[in-house]
Amino acid sequence: MMVRIAVVGTGWQGQGHLSTMQKIAGIKVVGVCELNEETLLKATNKFGVKGFTDYVKMLEESKPDGVIICTPPEVREFLVREAAERGIHCFIEKPPAKNLEMAKKVDEILDRTGVINSVGFMYRYSPAVAYLKELIKGKRVAWVRSAMLDGLALRPNWPRWFFNKEISGGPVFDQAIHIFDLSRYLLGEVEKVTGYQGNLVVQKGGDFTVEDSFTLLMKYQNGILQNHTHTWSYPDVFTQIELISDQLHLTLDLVKGSVSGKLEGTAVSFEAEEHGLYQLELEAFAKAIEEQNPKFVLATYKDSIQSLTVALEALEVLEADKKVNS
Repeated sequence: MMVRIAVVGTGWQGQGHLSTMQKIAGIKVVGVCELNEETLLKATNKFGVKGFTDYVKMLEESKPDGVIICTPPEVREFLVREAAERGIHCFIEKPPAKNLEMAKKVDEILDRTGVINSVGFMYRYSPAVAYLKELIKGKRVAWVRSAMLDGLALRPNWPRWFFNKEISGGPVFDQAIHIFDLSRYLLGEVEKVTGYQGNLVVQKGGDFTVEDSFTLLMKYQNGILQNHTHTWSYPDVFTQIELISDQLHLTLDLVKGSVSGKLEGTAVSFEAEEHGLYQLELEAFAKAIEEQNPKFVLATYKDSIQSLTVALEALEVLEADKKVNS
């Protein structure tokens, strides 16, 4: 069976998925939708697919089995409803929504219609993550150190909307939500969050309204403590989650797709041969549609709401800016 997929939104993420699907034999892209006609024309010429400026028309004419939604998080409810009520399965890019109220409305639609749904938390599909998840079963994890560092704020040609906190949510909403989601997937549910933000490298001003760096301390319901450090002002790329206890000291490197360290005194070393996470998550979505079995999806919309909740709490505590009494 060839799974027919349509895409709405032809920005960076949408075009990335379109490129990825060209490598997947079981997927046929049957339509793309974009309000900006110039951007749409570039995408249709580049990928050789029919373009639409009317979303409902695309769904009616192209008759997809599934739709990939790559719009800003505040533009989701209508898109999901129109697809789901036609029995079209929904892949929704992260973050799942702008706020919990929006997320609950989308979740209700998905529950009512029963369509297969997936959210773009691609790290869950990493072979290194699968290896680590199995490795720590029944083992004690007490402390976690995670870091996601890169240089978006140092890149003069990077789209400026990324640095408008009202639009992008900054590094918490755009990137760190991946760490929150993956940590939940490995460790359990978060109970409390506190943290601080800073702008020691790139100062706020003009169209730059986000923190360039922040640090969070999270406590899980099972007692695990996690410190997460994040910056957009590091001149390289570094993404790791380190699990520590009296039984283990393991490092998951999400850039390399590797796990290393020690488990009960024995050395551990694993590196994935295949690390195309966007391809793996889209293959899983297509397989779920083909077999009409949601078990292949590792990040459902309902579960993603918990990751959204952690991100929203992080945004709130970072803005609190409490000071020690002098």
